Amino acid sequence: MKKLFPALTRKVVYVFFSYKQKDKIAAEKIVHLLQEPGGRNLSISYMGDFTSKIVGKKWRDYILSEVCRANWFILLLPDPSEDWDWCLFETGLFEAQLTSSDRLFCLHHPDIQLPDPIKDYHHVAAIPDEVEKFLRMMYVKDNPVFGMEAINPMVERRIPEIAQQIVDAIVPPKKILFRDIFEPWLELKIPNAEMMQDKIELDEALVESANKGALDLFGFVVQPKTLGALRSGLPEQSREDTRWLNELFHVVRRVAGGRIFFPIQAVFQKWDGKIYRPVLCAVDRKEKDGPIESYHITFAEEVSHVDDTAIPKEVSQLATILRFAFRFKWEVLAKFGNRTLSDDDVVRVENAMKRIKKDWESRGMSTDDSWIRLFAPEKAKRITEILLYWRKKKNDEGTGELDVAMKNKDPHSVSAILKEFTPFCQEFVELAAERFSEQAADKLA
Repeated sequence: MKKLFPALTRKVVYVFFSYKQKDKIAAEKIVHLLQEPGGRNLSISYMGDFTSKIVGKKWRDYILSEVCRANWFILLLPDPSEDWDWCLFETGLFEAQLTSSDRLFCLHHPDIQLPDPIKDYHHVAAIPDEVEKFLRMMYVKDNPVFGMEAINPMVERRIPEIAQQIVDAIVPPKKILFRDIFEPWLELKIPNAEMMQDKIELDEALVESANKGALDLFGFVVQPKTLGALRSGLPEQSREDTRWLNELFHVVRRVAGGRIFFPIQAVFQKWDGKIYRPVLCAVDRKEKDGPIESYHITFAEEVSHVDDTAIPKEVSQLATILRFAFRFKWEVLAKFGNRTLSDDDVVRVENAMKRIKKDWESRGMSTDDSWIRLFAPEKAKRITEILLYWRKKKNDEGTGELDVAMKNKDPHSVSAILKEFTPFCQEFVELAAERFSEQAADKLA
C-alpha cells in the first residue's frame, strides 16, 4: 500500500526510466513523447532531470528512492551492446521491491538479444505495432495501476504518430552514404529472377542506376531503361557472343535461389579493344533475410584474356585445347599425381579442376567433343579413346572413379588415379601440339 496508495489518491502513475548515458538523446526524446500525453497523471523520473532535483543529495540515494516509489520501471536498450551493468543494477533495485501492481518493461531495439536477468519480463520491441500496443495499455486502457482509470483515452488517434517517433528514436533511419565506385557499375532490378528460363530474359532487367563508367563502357550518355538496350551499345561481334550473358543468367538465378555460385569467367570486348568480365558483387535487401530488391554488377577489365578475333578459328580452338591440356598437366597431374596427398590436397585438386572446367566452358569450347574434328581421323580416334577412358574417371554425372574418391575425401585413391592418367595426358598434349604446329604453319604459309 505504501506504493499503490499514493498513486491511487493522487491519480498519478510513477515511472522510473532507466537508460545508459550514451543513449541520453534517445532517452530524453522518448521521455518527452511519453510525458506529454500523460500530463499530470504521469510522473517520469529519469537521469536527465536529476541535476535540478538532487541539490546536494547523493545520486545513489536519490535513485534508490525514485526506483522504490515507482509503479512502472521502463528500461531502454536501444542497441546490441553488452555493457548494461548500471541499467541492470537499477532493474535489480526495482525487482527487489516489486509488488503485484507494479510493471517492468524493456523497450528495446528489435535486433537486440535481451540479457538473461530481464528476458522474462514484458519487453516491447521498437516496431510500430508493438509500441502502439504498449501506448494503448499505458494511456487508453483502465488499470495502468490496479484500480486506476485510464490516464488519457483521448490520445488514441495520436498513438500511431507517437509510436513511430519512439521507433525512430530507438532505430534511427540509416544515414545516406555517398559511395564512389571505381569500376563500371550497374544496379539491376530483376523480379522473380529464380523463375527465369533463358538468358534472353535478362535483357528485360531494369537498369535502376548506372555510373558513368558503365555508360561509357556500353557507349551511352543517357542511361537506357533495360540491360538489353544497354548491351546493344557493344560491337556487333560482342553482341553475338553472349557467353557472358549466359553465365550472368545462371549466377543471378542461383543467387536468387539462395544457392552457391561460381564466379563469371566469360568476357566481352568493347569498341576500343579492351576486354571486360562482369562480376555480380552484391545484392540489396530491405531486411537481412528478405527478398532481393536489386543486383549490383561491376565490370572488371580482363587483361589476361586473349583477343582472338584475328586468329583463324581452327588455330584459335587448337591453341585453347593445347592451353588447357597444359593447365591440366601442370596444375593437377604434376602437382598432385606424384606424391602422397592429404585430405586438404583432395579439396585443392577438386577446386583446380573446377577452375579449369569453368574457364574451358566460358571460352566457348564445346562440351560435346565436336572439336575432335580438328584432328586427322586416326588421331581423332585416339583422342576419343583417351577421353572415354578419362570419363570413366571423371564425368559430369559425378559417377567416375575420381568423382567418388574426391567425394569420399580419399587421398590415396585420388593420387593413384591421377598418377595412372598422367601418361595419357602426356600423349594428348603431344597430339594437340603436333596438330597446332601443322595448322599454324599452314595458316602462316
